[in-house]
Amino acid sequence: MRGERGQLFALEGILAALVVLAGIAFALQATVLTPTTSGATAAPVDASTIESTLAKTAETGELQSALVDDWGTSGFEDADGQWYTGAYPSNPFGTALKQSVGPTVTVNVVIYHRTPTDGRQRTRLIYNGVPGDGAVRASTVVTLYDRDVCSPPSSPSSPSDYLCTSTERSDFFAADLDTSADGHLYNVLEVEVVAWQT
Repeated sequence: MRGERGQLFALEGILAALVVLAGIAFALQATVLTPTTSGATAAPVDASTIESTLAKTAETGELQSALVDDWGTSGFEDADGQWYTGAYPSNPFGTALKQSVGPTVTVNVVIYHRTPTDGRQRTRLIYNGVPGDGAVRASTVVTLYDRDVCSPPSSPSSPSDYLCTSTERSDFFAADLDTSADGHLYNVLEVEVVAWQT
């Protein structure tokens, strides 16, 4: 009688141990790796670093200049085709961006702009392919006015002299959203930088 009772306790202990082991095995299989989990790919650069570069170059006008002044008739000047591939723009914005991300980080810079029909279009400034794992994104908004995009006459005498004509900068990638006689807004651009480890 005493031996049978001991065997039941032993069997009960073994079954309890199997239940605990099965629970641990299930928990390990259900664990998902996230970017903060040890062993996962670390971000190539801090998003705040890119945001700081965008904010600084927007404040100094270097970003606006890279978007407007460096646009030629069908693409960005000194670019291979319409946009830069495998290189940064040779202007203060390109230099600042290159210094902030470092040599082992690849970037895409995309400009989103509105169309007169309330749509949204995309123009590439830098394109280096599909972003890799752990890509970091940062963006800023640049508001353009007619005076930023179109050249006024040599002796402007009224605010209307700063308005874009229908043909002036017709080759510019973004359209003039406000063509009314007293409308000075040209377009609102969102500049997005996507960075990932090479």
